[in-house]
Amino acid sequence: MEQMMFAQPVSRRLLLRGAASLAALAPLPAWARIAPTVTEVAFDPAIPALGNPKGDVTIAEFVDYQCPVCKLVFIELKKLMAEDHGIRLVMKDWPIFGDVSRDAARMALSAGPYYSAAVDALMANERGLSAHRTDAILGAIGVDVAGARTGLAARQPEIDALLSRNDAQATAFRLQGTPALVIGGRLFKRGMPVADLREAVARARAG
Repeated sequence: MEQMMFAQPVSRRLLLRGAASLAALAPLPAWARIAPTVTEVAFDPAIPALGNPKGDVTIAEFVDYQCPVCKLVFIELKKLMAEDHGIRLVMKDWPIFGDVSRDAARMALSAGPYYSAAVDALMANERGLSAHRTDAILGAIGVDVAGARTGLAARQPEIDALLSRNDAQATAFRLQGTPALVIGGRLFKRGMPVADLREAVARARAG
């Protein structure tokens, strides 16, 4: 069954409310630094980096492709990357909305050279997802969907191991849901508008 039908784009006030209510710029607590490390979160070799792969600041976002606030945060991140070419963005797929979200994450990670476009397209989608809808979205940007699904059969253990690592990290951080961000060595348990992202990046650069 398709989920989370959007009659209209989600109000940006939802994102701003979330940003206002979070405990801003909280350092990773000691128990989180034991496992996982920032390097494990931000530099998993199985996740292609968006933005500048050699950027000096990495932002890791825990996301679900059916999470409306994740979509708003992604818009803010795109604004940031357009003005700051030192940002390296890592999408930490955490499919908390079930099998349809898990399938979308698997398919995006199977999109090969279309990975960046696949993330953009899935994040821009304002309708509920299903396997059929995911295939249509990816097919529209040029992905060979049949080939990707065939390849997924062979790569699924590897991809599912990645999703399990993301889940273990989210659990270690005691996340209650998506989105969540790790910027430098700091954890944010909600999304934030671009102005707050700029501040967090500046603090990361300042050490």
